[in-house]
Amino acid sequence: MKIKLTTLLIIFSCLACFGQADTTKIPFISYWSAGDSYDFKVTKIKQRWTEDNLTKNDSSSYIVNFEVIDSMETSYKIKWSHKTDLAGLNIPAKLLSALSKYDMTEVIYTTSEVGDFTGIENWQEISAMMKELFTNMIDLLAIDEEISKKDLTQAMQPVINMYETREGIEQFLFKELNYFHFPFGVEFSPADTITYEEELPNMFGGDPIRGNTKVYFQEVDIEEARCIFTQEMDLNPEDTKNLLTTLFKQMNLDDKDMEEAMKIAQFEIRDHNRYEYYYYPGIPISIETKRVSLMDIDKEKGKAIEITRIELVEPEATPQIVKYTNGRTNRL
Repeated sequence: MKIKLTTLLIIFSCLACFGQADTTKIPFISYWSAGDSYDFKVTKIKQRWTEDNLTKNDSSSYIVNFEVIDSMETSYKIKWSHKTDLAGLNIPAKLLSALSKYDMTEVIYTTSEVGDFTGIENWQEISAMMKELFTNMIDLLAIDEEISKKDLTQAMQPVINMYETREGIEQFLFKELNYFHFPFGVEFSPADTITYEEELPNMFGGDPIRGNTKVYFQEVDIEEARCIFTQEMDLNPEDTKNLLTTLFKQMNLDDKDMEEAMKIAQFEIRDHNRYEYYYYPGIPISIETKRVSLMDIDKEKGKAIEITRIELVEPEATPQIVKYTNGRTNRL
């Protein structure tokens, strides 16, 4: 059961979480121009417990550059470049050096004229790189591990398949982009708590995963065009259980004992995300997302915490200056 509980803890980090709601007052609209460039520090923290024992406590950070490479009437083209977070892909530490040739990623993607994410253009190139990465990783693991290459491939195949699609690349490999563009194209009312049911994509097949979500504001500074708001979401436990049952079957981990254990298993997954933005011209100051996953399966309890932080490297160089010199104010 230890292998399967570890698998559960890893899989929870693959569930995407982003959504939008419609109301009024605070409009999130991008006012960018070609050549606009910002650096952000991205930090990822992963902690896991089995029972009360901390079994994993990893963190990594890197600098990412956000650059507007084209500004058109109805869209933007963005380059998002950074060193690949290999540790964030749950690659064993002993393999990181051998796989270091995959340490740079350049994403070209587009948004609408108001800045909401529309898609990664070079996803096929990234998908091919990920397939090669996993193939090399399986070959390296099979040398030292007792498990065969065939069994390793079978166990990892659902994840490999996930990265063969545009949706998988966008939803799971580059979750930061979902966080970065989460509010764009929406007007929020700072006086209201917005509640709605989110439907998250199920990249392993089957029905989407439902999540009860609420968004509320903590602070709004009209003069600085700056605000802080929070998004909270609870994933539906039965939907989560169904997803994991399907995944175990695809990984060839299903057996009678697991089937019985899953019938009485309990899951609780909660997100707490904090966003601080210059909503004009549309640049995040800091974003922190936190997912807490609790599970009780076959009398064994586990817990996972996943934290992602995105921080503007030089927040003192306020983007308000940019909005007046380069901003597309005709979109007001």
